[in-house]
Amino acid sequence: MMSSMSWVHALQEVEKAGQAWVIATVIGTQGSAPRESSSKMIITEEHSFDTIGGGQLEYAICQKARAMLQDASSPSHLLEHFPLAAKTNQCCGGAVSVLLEYFPEPANKITIFGMGHVATTLVNVLGNMQAKISWVDSRENLAQDHNIKGLPSNVTPFLYESMLEHIDHMSHNEIALVMTHDHALDYQLVEALLDRKDCRFIGLIGSKTKALRFKKRLVSASFSQAEIDSVHCPVGLNEITGKKPFEIAISIAGQIIQITQTKTETKKRSGLTWKEINNALSDVKESSVV
Repeated sequence: MMSSMSWVHALQEVEKAGQAWVIATVIGTQGSAPRESSSKMIITEEHSFDTIGGGQLEYAICQKARAMLQDASSPSHLLEHFPLAAKTNQCCGGAVSVLLEYFPEPANKITIFGMGHVATTLVNVLGNMQAKISWVDSRENLAQDHNIKGLPSNVTPFLYESMLEHIDHMSHNEIALVMTHDHALDYQLVEALLDRKDCRFIGLIGSKTKALRFKKRLVSASFSQAEIDSVHCPVGLNEITGKKPFEIAISIAGQIIQITQTKTETKKRSGLTWKEINNALSDVKESSVV
């Protein structure tokens, strides 16, 4: 689906949504071309925003961008040269060089259950991370308040009649932080998160006494010891013992940073070669004298 939204505004939207995207930039033109150098558009798997000229040229660019989005082995950058005749079925008679740059969705996805004082501080700290953060509550007044105030671009608030509803919408390998106003609800959430069996980390706010009480109940609910031990309570770094909301939030944020900095085996996409860059620069130089 095509949108007339400018690429600048679209960039903010796709980053907030935690989507993978490709930015296409016209880096050189020769002869007659539909758009000038530096024109840009954003492409996601389902949408495109702004334009670099329309027609078959833009269709071809979107096809190549979506192939990059769907294939983890494809390079992170592509340079494409389009004569605006045979290759694109356009009659401009010129040529366009386009740089395609791939940006993946954030590897780190975090769900925070509860919009209390600690969570409010925490989302503003984690708002500086490369992460997609879902912030969940069932109290309409709090959810509306946080929508009005504005949040970091990587934080999206969700309001449910029951916070348990959100668990069905979580992604594989998410970090879950249970920080609600209700101990009974906390337990229900922990149980439901363990039932998923795919959380990267489950953190529960509370005291050591609360942790022992929850562990006894989880044993009775037939969870394995390994599953029970995967619930980190009290959540946060042991070295930070303060009880003020900002101290607890910093402690939790520190632990999350430790987790997300753990090295994982991921295949890195290759970049451009010097020859490709040099050819692109040559295109730009040639276009400047046309």
